[in-house]
Amino acid sequence: MSRHSAVTVPSACKAIPAAIALLFLSVDAGAQTAPAADKPLETNAAKPAATAKAKEADAKAPAAVSADAPQQPQGQIATVNVVSERQTNRVDRQVYDIKNDASTAGASIGDVLNNVPSVNVDPNGTVRLRGSERVTVLVDGKPTAQLQGENRAAAINALPAENYESVQVINNPGAEFGNEAGGGPILNLISRRYTKPGGNGTVASNVGPGGRANAFANGSYSAGYASVNGTLNVRRDGNDTDTEQLRERIDPTTGAISRLRQDSHNHGINTFVQAGMGGRYNYNERDTITGSFSVNKRGNDADSNQHFTDFRTTQSPVVDYTTRRKTDGDSRNHEIVTGFERRFNSDGETLKIDLRHSSNNNSADTSTLYQALAMPATGAPTLRDYAQNVDTRVRMTDLSADYSGKAGPGFLNAGARLQRLQQTADNRYLFLTGGGLDTRRSNLFDLDQDVVAVYGTYEMPLNKLWSFKSGLRVERTDQDLDQVTTGVQATNQYTSYLPSLFLTYKLDQYSNLRLSYADRISRPTSGDLNPFVNYANDYYVSSGNPHLHAVKLHSLELGYETKIKGLMPVSVRGYLRKESDVITDRRVFLDANTLLTTRENLGDRRSGGIEFSVMGMIPPNMRIRGIALPNIRFMFNGNYGFIEQDRTDAMGLAGGKRSSPSLQLQGGGQWQIGPDDVLTLMTFRQGKLLSGEGYREPFGMMNLAYEHKFDKRLSLNIRANDVLRSTDQKFRVETDVLRDRTDTTVHQRRLYVGLRYTFGGTTGNDAVRNAMQAAGINVDSPQAREAMRRAQEMQQAQAQAASEAQKGAPVPAATPAAKPATTPAQTQPSDKQ
Repeated sequence: MSRHSAVTVPSACKAIPAAIALLFLSVDAGAQTAPAADKPLETNAAKPAATAKAKEADAKAPAAVSADAPQQPQGQIATVNVVSERQTNRVDRQVYDIKNDASTAGASIGDVLNNVPSVNVDPNGTVRLRGSERVTVLVDGKPTAQLQGENRAAAINALPAENYESVQVINNPGAEFGNEAGGGPILNLISRRYTKPGGNGTVASNVGPGGRANAFANGSYSAGYASVNGTLNVRRDGNDTDTEQLRERIDPTTGAISRLRQDSHNHGINTFVQAGMGGRYNYNERDTITGSFSVNKRGNDADSNQHFTDFRTTQSPVVDYTTRRKTDGDSRNHEIVTGFERRFNSDGETLKIDLRHSSNNNSADTSTLYQALAMPATGAPTLRDYAQNVDTRVRMTDLSADYSGKAGPGFLNAGARLQRLQQTADNRYLFLTGGGLDTRRSNLFDLDQDVVAVYGTYEMPLNKLWSFKSGLRVERTDQDLDQVTTGVQATNQYTSYLPSLFLTYKLDQYSNLRLSYADRISRPTSGDLNPFVNYANDYYVSSGNPHLHAVKLHSLELGYETKIKGLMPVSVRGYLRKESDVITDRRVFLDANTLLTTRENLGDRRSGGIEFSVMGMIPPNMRIRGIALPNIRFMFNGNYGFIEQDRTDAMGLAGGKRSSPSLQLQGGGQWQIGPDDVLTLMTFRQGKLLSGEGYREPFGMMNLAYEHKFDKRLSLNIRANDVLRSTDQKFRVETDVLRDRTDTTVHQRRLYVGLRYTFGGTTGNDAVRNAMQAAGINVDSPQAREAMRRAQEMQQAQAQAASEAQKGAPVPAATPAAKPATTPAQTQPSDKQ
């Protein structure tokens, strides 16, 4: 939230000094500017073919719009800044602005995602949207290796939120989106753009308890046709957990119950380091070249103490022992991105080509030591100290081409993608005493996957009230699996035809009805497919299934959007989703003690519900009967749904259904205490969720953030996580032969304190100087200095007017003194899909 959001001076006036300065130079002083054919007068934001940029919203959201700017014409996307929201009013997505939130400073992207409606991230890094874990996470509309499979959870908890400016929530993705990294709905993380003229940057640092800390720096420079940027992040953070698990095996013949208790404490604070560079060059008026390179390294260090107590069918321990595990290792990731864009003569016609390669190397060396406390004479488990070395590698190469242009009365989007994914998992276990390889656990598995896809969408208005967008995506998937250790090989090949349809009906100036339908698929991960039976210990083993195939997803959604009295955005959406051939965990006892967990395509899963969202604000200087009301922006949303799935047992489908309602509530607000102080509160509660043969009990979280601005560049940031200590995770499994209760206490209530400093062309003479530099003007000339002096005088006058307004000029009761800064009340709806 801008520090000026509480004053009555229009925020659009901030651009006036620079404009006046340029006008003064060009008219009164005869400023030297290059011919239009050689160099544009405008900055990076006004590069050639600006009209085509409106279509770029599919990949990136536009910059914020001033409250006092003219009403948005159709086809443009308006901006809302209410508890991190930017509302696009598009048929297939909502966009939430995160770059200006006080809660973003020092936070991970997982922390900030908990502020996005209908999204929550648990302490393990598992992302859920409307309660479903089947979520695709993309960066700038593209997949990346570090967010694939088992890597994603750790990356979500490590990647700094400072790297991103907005989050797109796409519940019903259209044909232009692929089915990587989970299928289903999409969370698209939009990277920060660096387009301000001249030099700009930010540095920030935060400290927390227990050696936790983070530091962040970014910088950019833009002039004329070119811009470059760089980022550097260092983060040391993590959560300690305590877990109690009670497993009961029910003998199907006698009904006797065998009990196993496992207590564990896990400590894991790791360091994450990330650096990146990028650039953009407008080769000419039509062609733009982009490129970026980033690397990061995340530690995998952890300590774990476990205590196993096997009561079997008695009341006293029969087997009792402890283990101590220590893990050292790291995860290394790199990504190279190149892009080319051609803008044609016709309005909005573009061709984009994108080539990117990313990799993730994950290594962990673990030593495990046992200590026996009680052992029976017969039937005792084998306790041998061992060392474990795990290396997983992911390589992803993605080439895509996308064309957009006018076709007849509508707009055509078409494209193609070729993606190559290679994954390797190498697990080696060595006995510490006596040496030798533990063949029960050591294995090597390779997965090669090629996906070729083509798509097309067409959108057009049918009349003044109706518009539509339809599309079809065709994907060919080829998977080659090789379990090298056991010699098991398999090949999966299939072609998927995925249609989508979006309809919009305009009810009035502020209200729309939107109907959408989309088909998706969700491919199994490498861990799902590896058939090797891995012995974690004598009580728990697991294996994948090489014969798994993709889950088919069918989604239907009907939404109503309006603005109460044209001021308060309100939306209600009803949705239905069906998943066919769901990948389900199956648990089977191999003997009296050993439980095998594997995966199969079993049955269907259905879900549905109603989602609502309300946003608004109390404008600055609003009074009721002479009493000044606090300037608060707020949001409240919820999702009441149901989940129903086919019942399974040890033999497969058991007949009948399992179902459960679930209520998710989320809300928060930002209080502009004064011109320099902002307090943010965000909270959510996730209801009961069915999962495989069991369910997870409700949990929630409340976070606080406070920002104090010492001046326009330096601010103090304080963030409190999990204020109520309500993020504990409780999982239950109940079948005819198994009852399992797992309770995990997550220790993540803590306080972070830090400073943030911005530099570069943002205000005053810096803004004017950067604007003139970008236009090719000599900033040391007498005319330029005079222009900057006049601009400074104008800004001082604006600041004085803002100060007088903040002191509380007389205003009518229950009426805002003037139009406030960008709010949902002033964001005009767009019918553009």
